[in-house]
Formats: sequence, C-alpha cells, structure tokens
Amino acid sequence: MTNTATTSIRCLPRSICSWSYELSWGEHRGLLELNVMGEQGSINIDGTDFQVCKHGMLSGNWTLRHNGEEVAEAQKSSAFTRTFEIDSPGGPLRLEAESVFNRSFFLRSGDQIIATMRPDHPFTRRARIEIVAQDWDFPTICFSFWLVAQMWRRAANNNGG
Repeated sequence: MTNTATTSIRCLPRSICSWSYELSWGEHRGLLELNVMGEQGSINIDGTDFQVCKHGMLSGNWTLRHNGEEVAEAQKSSAFTRTFEIDSPGGPLRLEAESVFNRSFFLRSGDQIIATMRPDHPFTRRARIEIVAQDWDFPTICFSFWLVAQMWRRAANNNGG
C-alpha cells in the first residue's frame, strides 16, 4: 500500500449529513467511520479492519489498532490548537491546521509536507487529500484524515452545525 508518485485521494461523505467518509485512490478503498457518540471509530482499508481508540474522555491521545496491536498513535499537542504529533510506522509526523481561518491541514515529516487535506470548498464535507511526498502508506494517511474529520466535526458541533 505504498505510492511513489504525487496523487490525489477523493474523500466523500457517505451521505449528506454523515461524518463517515469513503476514500478512493486507484484500486485502494478506505471507509472511515466516526462513532456517533464520543471520539472513536473505525477504518476499513481494502477489507482490513482497524479501530481508532481514544484514551480517556479528556485525553488528546488516539491509537490506530489492528487485531489488538497498535499501528499508529496520535497525541493532540494542546487543547487549544489543531495539531497532532503522530507516531507512525514510517516515523514521526505532525498533522497541523494550515491556519485558524480555514479547515485545511498539512501532514508533515520534519519540514517536508507529506500531504494536504482540505474540503473542496468552504460549505461542503467533500474533501481531497493531495499527496506530495515520494513515499507514504495508505493506513497512516487514512488515520490522519480520520483525525481531520474529527476536528471538522468538533468545529461544526461547536458552531451549531
């Protein structure tokens, strides 16, 4: 599940009011589910199930698990920012909001941008992930987008939408 060229991944909500997404890139498919209550969920990648677990109600720590084994971990840097430090199979990553004024996120490895994740326009849940790095793995990208979708849902709930 590794890509060696710049690519774009489509992220479509499962329905008009859904925070669950279908991701598609070539022959790969991802289904991201955010639980209705709480901040946990699941990811299915090409038929393989992963669980996203939050560790404590007030915690900013999530893990991606497969068959009970931790695959990746994300720690929210602060309750006041939209930034995560991610420990992934490919090494440490940073997921951060582009600015306080929009919903775009960057996934970085050190100073290098791995991917950008942004909605198609300000009034939609449809989104696109642009992969700009030479090497990446689909489960880490899906987990990162799951965190982004969670931040978007939080913001919508806080704004009454």
